[in-house]
Amino acid sequence: MNTKYIIKKVSCKDKLFTAVLKGLYNENSQRFLLGHEPGETDLEGCYILLKNDTPVGRFAIYENNLLTYKGKKSATIGSYECEDVQMSANQILNFAKAKAKKRGFDFLIGPMEGSTWNSYRFSTSNETHNFFMEPYHHIYYNQQFTNFGFHSIADYFSDLDTTLNYDSNFLNQFQEKLNKSGAKVRHLNMADLENDLLKIGQFSIDAFKSNFLFTPITAQQFSEKYLAIKAIIHPKFVWIIENAAKEIEAFMFSVPDYFCKTTKRIIAKSVVRKQDSPFKGAGVFLGGMMNREAKKAGFTQGIHALVISYNHSKALSRRYAGKNFKNYKLYGLDLV
Repeated sequence: MNTKYIIKKVSCKDKLFTAVLKGLYNENSQRFLLGHEPGETDLEGCYILLKNDTPVGRFAIYENNLLTYKGKKSATIGSYECEDVQMSANQILNFAKAKAKKRGFDFLIGPMEGSTWNSYRFSTSNETHNFFMEPYHHIYYNQQFTNFGFHSIADYFSDLDTTLNYDSNFLNQFQEKLNKSGAKVRHLNMADLENDLLKIGQFSIDAFKSNFLFTPITAQQFSEKYLAIKAIIHPKFVWIIENAAKEIEAFMFSVPDYFCKTTKRIIAKSVVRKQDSPFKGAGVFLGGMMNREAKKAGFTQGIHALVISYNHSKALSRRYAGKNFKNYKLYGLDLV
């Protein structure tokens, strides 16, 4: 019997789009613990791959006209799922390549849900259980991408800290420096959460401008992302340093690892300092604050999550005894 492939555009909420997952993962898979579904921003469309009328793959294409890689206008492919058959993967990737090229793009990045504000990257191993907010997928996706011709454009890592050590003298000295300048350290204001998130959002957008593959969003969009996970936010694990004028100088967002059943573990998701801030060392200070408060709350481990390999955060992680835990890759393909 000849194999017949059809790629069909569907709604991202179509039953066939979600049915692909049930065909690729067992019902107890980590894949279903925390969904990482398509986003609406810059979405061109969601697609399924039918093989002899059976759904065996799915993907989404995004057209973020502000996204570039080395000056090349870049589309992205996200929500990628496929059976372990290279011919099937080639059908998906050929379609995405042709679509992006036809729409005027020079480069294709994946996996990425449109921008780095959303889910992106493939894990390179599944030897350890996923932590909270870390996407799960089949590891062979890496091979499917590279077999097709994609190459790695960035490496990322997550570190595991089993000590939660901190330097009390440094924390006290840095706190004294903040006090003398009129700056204050506070937690997230849950009583006025939306406005606080708008303020943090604008700060983060400005602070991330020099980051790899950065594209802007609005402070409102940032706020909506965090409001959507309001129920899992612990304000005492979110720190904000504000100067005397109540302008944000640094920010750190941490969240408990709700997936870890063997120990209490905290995840450092984001730590950001204003580039021209007079408070150099703010990242080290906030990392120490997190460890101190986490220990008080009974946590025994920390994860420094999803850090790009050349980022200064790598040095910060290793300063706090972070040991390599997981690795990830992001891929790209020239269309010219």
